[in-house]
Amino acid sequence: MTSTVAISTVAAAGERAEPLAELVAAARAGDRVAMETLIEAIERRVYAFAWRLVGDRAAAEDVSQEVFLKICQRLGQYRGDASFLAWVYRIVVNQARDYRRAAGPPTGEVPEIPVPPAVDVARDEQLQRLAQAMRLLSEKERAALTLLDLEGFSSPEAARILGSLAITVRARAAHARKKLRRALSHYYPELREGT
Repeated sequence: MTSTVAISTVAAAGERAEPLAELVAAARAGDRVAMETLIEAIERRVYAFAWRLVGDRAAAEDVSQEVFLKICQRLGQYRGDASFLAWVYRIVVNQARDYRRAAGPPTGEVPEIPVPPAVDVARDEQLQRLAQAMRLLSEKERAALTLLDLEGFSSPEAARILGSLAITVRARAAHARKKLRRALSHYYPELREGT
C-alpha cells in the first residue's frame, strides 16, 4: 500500500477575488454590513495564515485582530492593482513581522504549526508528520510555500505579498518542498529523490 502526503490548494485563484469584489466596493462606499460580511468572509483565511506565520494560537488571534483593524482603517487606500486577498495577506505578513519584532529575539523554539483535526488515525498521523516537517522550514520558506501551494497565489502575487521578487518566492518554495520531501522520505520512501 502506497502512502502519500498531499498539500491541496485551499481555493482556486478565480474563486478568491470575484465574490469579494462586490463586498469590497460596498464596504469602500461606507456600507457597514458589507464591511462586516467582508471581514467574516476572510476571517478564517487570515487567522490560518497568521497562525502559519507566528506559530501560536494566541499570537495568531492578536495578529488577526490587528489585521482586521487595519483593513477597516485602510480599505480606502486599497487601489485594486492586486487582488484584495493579496492586499490582505500583505497586511498579515507585515503584522506578523511586527508581532515577532515586538516579542523580542527568537528563543530558538520552533513555532507550532497548525494541524486540522483529522477524521481517521492514518490521516492524523500524516498531518502530524507534515506539521513536524514544516517546523524545519524558515519563516520565509513557510510563507512562500503556504502562499503558493496552500493558498493558490501566483508567483507574482506571492512576491507582492511578501515584498520579494517572484523568482525568490519560487526558489524559497522549491527549497521548502525539497526540505519537506527529505524530512518525509523516511516515512514515505516514494518521496526519495530518484525514485
